[in-house]
Amino acid sequence: MEAKAHPLFRGTLAPMAVPDYRRLLIGNALWWQANWMEQVAVGWLVLEMTDSAWQVALVGFYRSAPLLLFGFMAGLVTGRFNRRAVILSAQVLYFSVFCAFAALLWTGHLAFWHIAVGEFLLGVGWAQDWPARRSLLPDMVGRSRIVDGMMVENFAANATRVLGPFTGGVLIAALGVFGCFLVILGIHGLGFFFLMRLSPRPQAPRAGAVSPWANVAEGLRYVRGNQPILGVLLVTVLMNALMFPYQTLLPVFARDILKQGPVGLGALGASNGVGSFCGILLVNWLKRFRHSGLVFAGGSLFQSAVMVAFAASRSFPLSVALLIASGFGHAAFGVMQSSIVLMSSNDEMRDRALGALVVAIGGGPLGRLQVGALSAAWGAPMAVGVSCAVSALSIAGVTALLPGFRARDQARI
Repeated sequence: MEAKAHPLFRGTLAPMAVPDYRRLLIGNALWWQANWMEQVAVGWLVLEMTDSAWQVALVGFYRSAPLLLFGFMAGLVTGRFNRRAVILSAQVLYFSVFCAFAALLWTGHLAFWHIAVGEFLLGVGWAQDWPARRSLLPDMVGRSRIVDGMMVENFAANATRVLGPFTGGVLIAALGVFGCFLVILGIHGLGFFFLMRLSPRPQAPRAGAVSPWANVAEGLRYVRGNQPILGVLLVTVLMNALMFPYQTLLPVFARDILKQGPVGLGALGASNGVGSFCGILLVNWLKRFRHSGLVFAGGSLFQSAVMVAFAASRSFPLSVALLIASGFGHAAFGVMQSSIVLMSSNDEMRDRALGALVVAIGGGPLGRLQVGALSAAWGAPMAVGVSCAVSALSIAGVTALLPGFRARDQARI
């Protein structure tokens, strides 16, 4: 359904005229806020418990491993079941895990293996939840407004990239990790309230593959013949395997390299969000040139290159400035990643294409193990610097080898 004209919601804000989009937007913003707070809280808790960069990276692996293990089922699940039900079921799972974390921490029984199991369950929910949320977008706002819808959502998501890590760090310093977990529980509960108000949307049964393996094979065949989506998937694999694992080691950079406490960690985590928040304006200007693939690849390459400089920094103010700069590239990555997939796939293959994207994001677990092992051998700065340099070079290669990925948007649709 196309968004109707509204005096307050025109141009890029036109999707806001759709009530269900507004509800999903608020629910997504609360979800991201809780997610960023959780990453700071769990990362700091594990570092304090184990004093090991490897263990911190290992927890990130447990959180992202389900994307690789179960991501191929995302297209099947969202295509067969009601997307609203999938989203709400994931919210219940998140709430239950954090209730368990809070209870175990309160009683003094929380152990590393509890965190590992809980993080794995959170990843299982994310693997099904995220594509279901994304798949609702074209039905709500129409294909012509997909980029605008993603732009508004990323504006809200990047606001939480600022508020989430910083709030998490401040709460840990003021109330401890237990208090931070209680606030996260409240945010998930509020998000559940807004998502419950989404209108039920009947889904036509999907023809074609009926088994998970046949489903993923069909999706991969489709992606292989679609260069815009293929380019997005390859760059996504590179970013998640080589660049984004730096986030797992932020507690190590904060405490051991830059000599900061929880508040300093929160500031580092928020800095990328500050840049992303501002970068949305640049992406909004660049979209007029209708080269979404180049914007996506260019932003990814820029972020990877800036993170090489971050890895070499020993100054807290300089590190904050570099993370802010990297956020401009992340804005292009975040807006265009799902937009290109949704614009370039037909309705029948939309869920499978998004499922393939989840599998591509699943490159993160291997990257977290790799950066954890490298940091144990070489130290966190060298591990992050080498990984991000390889990421930048590889993204340039993918962009050069896929002319369809670089083509004007109009030629793709």
